[in-house]
Amino acid sequence: MTAATAVLTFASCEQDLGQNPDFDYPQDEGADVPIPEPLFHASFENGLTLDGTLKATMSAYRDVPPVFEPGKREGKAYRNQEGTALMIRPDAAGMDRLKELGSFSVFMWMNWEGQNPSACSLFALGHKDLEIGNLSVFVEGFKKDNPKEFFVKGYLRSTGADGRPDAWFDAGDEAHIQNMAGKWRHVGVTYDAATSTITLYNQGAEVCHRQLRNGEMGALKFDEISGICLGAFPAMVGLTPVQNWPARGTFYNGLLDEINIFGEALSAEQVAALYQKTK
Repeated sequence: MTAATAVLTFASCEQDLGQNPDFDYPQDEGADVPIPEPLFHASFENGLTLDGTLKATMSAYRDVPPVFEPGKREGKAYRNQEGTALMIRPDAAGMDRLKELGSFSVFMWMNWEGQNPSACSLFALGHKDLEIGNLSVFVEGFKKDNPKEFFVKGYLRSTGADGRPDAWFDAGDEAHIQNMAGKWRHVGVTYDAATSTITLYNQGAEVCHRQLRNGEMGALKFDEISGICLGAFPAMVGLTPVQNWPARGTFYNGLLDEINIFGEALSAEQVAALYQKTK
């Protein structure tokens, strides 16, 4: 996916985690690093229930009964597949908090089947009037010569009074993650409004670090929140106008576990600690 209007400036991304062994931190690494409370957290141990600092309800798209399978650890994980997704609907106070999101971090354990023929969204924040929504983090696996390669990409748009522009980001060919299919991987994204930088992580280690819009992206503010979806783009589940996106995207096929959504940019040390805490 590309956009003619996308403008990015970024630091060089030189690390290819597929060509180097995974970096496993010692088991006690980060034990004393405090991790902030997430806005929303889903462990799936009690079905589609959430905890965190904000109140919200979680449900299955189109009321399809959710499927649970063995998770990353001893508990359960949620299986997303064609035609299914999870919907998070915050209460009024939660909606107000998301409208002033500023910075954010999204992390999850995922076991991708590697069968998506097009882009598939992992996390998205919808807008009732904008086709792609306010925010989306998605993956692509288009390399036919290596179908296990995994590219993390995304989109941000600020729609608040500041009128800041939109921006696309991706890990790029120099920072793709190989050997993703059929394995549990801890992946995530942080966005720091103070520096307008996106950082991608895999297995607790930084993959890529980029600055958006020459540092002018700033704090994310949204004039409308229609809800959060996991496993699909907003337009595919009615959170955003249905135009071209459903034809250009697919539902995520695979397992999801230990999803954490934060209202701030975690530090590298906190990301490593979160990885160790949930592995």
